[in-house]
Amino acid sequence: MKKLVTIVAAIMFATAAQANDNPIINGVESAKSFAINSKVSQFVIQEYNDTVQYQKDSWQQGKDQLANNKEQIVGIFNNVKGAFTHYFGNRQTQ
Repeated sequence: MKKLVTIVAAIMFATAAQANDNPIINGVESAKSFAINSKVSQFVIQEYNDTVQYQKDSWQQGKDQLANNKEQIVGIFNNVKGAFTHYFGNRQTQ
């Protein structure tokens, strides 16, 4: 029984060692490595990262501009309110 378990274990280890030497797996791994490290894929990755960064910056500029516009509009209404208060609010009846 011990010999049988030993033989089965040896066969399993030999099969596992052979699986790592599979030419199809090696070919796929080398193709994946080539695809990741090629100049074209690096260019695409860099362009994607640049586009994402540009979009983040553009969205932030848009948010800042909206906040600035809101402050200016509120300022105009406050000026109009101040003018009405100044000219019409402090009149005494005579």
